[in-house]
Amino acid sequence: MLTVGLPRAMAYYYMYPFYAEFCREIGVNLVVSPPTAKRTMEKMEFCPTDEPCVAVKLLFAHAKELLDRGVDRLFIPCLVSLERFNYCCPKFIGIPYMVNNALENGARVISPLIDMSQGKRDWEKTWIEAGTQLGAPPQQAVQALRLAWAAQRRFEELCIRNQLVTPEAFRALNSNGPALGNQQAAAGEETQTVAVIGHPYILYDGFSMDVLTRFTEYGPVLTAEMVPPAELQRQLVSVSEGERLWSFEAQLLGAAYHYIRNGLVDKLVLVGSFECGPESIIENYIEEEAARHGVPFLLLTLDEHTADAGLATRIEAFMDVQPLPVGKEAPRIEPATETLVPGPRAERMVIGMPTMGHLDLAVRSALAECGIDSIDTPHATKEILELGKPLAPEFVCLPFTFTLGQMRWLLDHGATHLLMVGGKGKCRLGWYAQVQEQLLRRMGYEFEIIIIDSPLPLRERWSGFRQTLKRTTNQASWLKIIRALYTGYHRMAAIDKGERICHRVRAFERQQGTVDRLFNSFVRRVHRAPSAEAAWKLLGEFREQAEAIETDDTDPVRVRIVGEIWVVLEQYANLHLEALLGKSSDPRVWVDREISVTQWFHKNLIPIREVTERKKEIHRAAAPYLGTEVGGHGHYSVGLTALAPREGIDGVIHLMPFTCMPEIVAQNIMIKLSQELDLPVLTFIITDQTGEAGFETRVEAFLDILKDRRLVHH
Repeated sequence: MLTVGLPRAMAYYYMYPFYAEFCREIGVNLVVSPPTAKRTMEKMEFCPTDEPCVAVKLLFAHAKELLDRGVDRLFIPCLVSLERFNYCCPKFIGIPYMVNNALENGARVISPLIDMSQGKRDWEKTWIEAGTQLGAPPQQAVQALRLAWAAQRRFEELCIRNQLVTPEAFRALNSNGPALGNQQAAAGEETQTVAVIGHPYILYDGFSMDVLTRFTEYGPVLTAEMVPPAELQRQLVSVSEGERLWSFEAQLLGAAYHYIRNGLVDKLVLVGSFECGPESIIENYIEEEAARHGVPFLLLTLDEHTADAGLATRIEAFMDVQPLPVGKEAPRIEPATETLVPGPRAERMVIGMPTMGHLDLAVRSALAECGIDSIDTPHATKEILELGKPLAPEFVCLPFTFTLGQMRWLLDHGATHLLMVGGKGKCRLGWYAQVQEQLLRRMGYEFEIIIIDSPLPLRERWSGFRQTLKRTTNQASWLKIIRALYTGYHRMAAIDKGERICHRVRAFERQQGTVDRLFNSFVRRVHRAPSAEAAWKLLGEFREQAEAIETDDTDPVRVRIVGEIWVVLEQYANLHLEALLGKSSDPRVWVDREISVTQWFHKNLIPIREVTERKKEIHRAAAPYLGTEVGGHGHYSVGLTALAPREGIDGVIHLMPFTCMPEIVAQNIMIKLSQELDLPVLTFIITDQTGEAGFETRVEAFLDILKDRRLVHH
């Protein structure tokens, strides 16, 4: 009988009944790694990078545990989506690829996927293929898949019916014995009911030092898996597009709302892991709801360095906080639908919007054509950071903090409406606007927010997109809207093309800085250009001026910049990387940056053939290393790196904000890519603490490596 190993981490705590039943029905021996122990923690170094959350590092450690025991086939399914309209966190999507890229000596990962996001069942074929790889005929795999879903439902129903935590339900299913509920405090002691909300892979793993058991000493403990799915959905109606939250975070948020709103708990604890991306979004919702109902709330963040004494002290101090008066049952409160635009209607609409690159130029140009007033958006600066930082959740990414600061600045300078992109997906970007609105209203700001989502697919989203455009332009005619968008887009596209000219000319110009002075003048003139045609004429003039610059045969190294789009485009955030590379005299540098606002526009709003074909090429190049999109530009980072050698690139600089989920996946995989392709890759994790001196030193050292390699190859 074939044996496959399942790491006791992450999806194990959600999907073990499904995985176990599938393997049993196809005649495969599924071996689960032992519970986390000290020796397991020591194997976390199997994870190639330090950036992933502890859950990911633990999965690597458990995978190594299985490999050390002689198991050479790991069973790590790819969880893309478990429901029709939402996704799983990028780490659940990327983890099988991350582990597979770290394997050696013929070991491999078997990773069928589950993807219900589009309502198609194509993903079921991957399970049939996995069954075939493991020796089962297709019909047997189909039957196994059906029985696996039934086993998963039994597990979920057992948790709800008997109010069991996940490990208890696992034991009950395996033993077919009686299932007992929560532990209780000692008889005669005053008890408090506590909701402990957190991912099972944190709550029930050994590294958490029995955090759940510590709360049972005070009374009954309620967890997210005890709440029926229908009730979770009912509670999430109060959150705009709550059905599109990441699957597991939706369970946590819905359960927290259920316990708080129905007066079922005295206190609530949200247990998370350091750097957990999706948790940084739901944290604000839970904290606000707890405050609204007078329920004491504790955010408990754990990682592999959490000390037992400190954890115990925090729990004891929290449990000493006085709950609501005993005997006064809180009224049952029906969830109220969240209103995204509750601010008063201003007599005169003045729009402000966060930005990246030159996006604000295009939008403000379009608004002006429609007669709408707008405010110039300040680019990222220390002042803007300081406006956003005090309000932002702890582990949210840097673009969130900066755009929040821009919003605050715009409101302070007269904006009545804020315009923000939306689009719920794998990345956190789609949730920025809603959370930022909550945080700003908590500060006392009054405004309306307008969220622009992608119109794709047209059948589902065009109607909402059309209404938003009309509202933003104060019901302007379609002819005027189309003309406005046309003009705004072409201004932005002209500047993006001008930047590419700069990238090339900087590498060869005799007097460094000449093309930058011309470009800055060109941008100012485009801002004042009366039409799209005028903007393109200005680009032609700039191109002629750039071509006339005296040049030398410098034989530059070519450096490709990849990563998360906001930090790639915002020069303050990336410490003016492109300018730094442009100033290098030995070696000279020809920057290759494919990511731009124009490319983002065509990728997300209006596809064109050139961008679509390039996207396919990038995906094909990424496929051997990362077979599924993980959100944001994570897939692009891997694909563009894979294409680099054949496209004449000497080295890659990868930029990512601290805690960026898609780029954490990409960074992990790019370690293997760098080694396999013999391609230098330098990753910068951008935070508000990134120091300029250290940054420049690392860039200079990287360029020295590229120069030395060029000499060797010549």
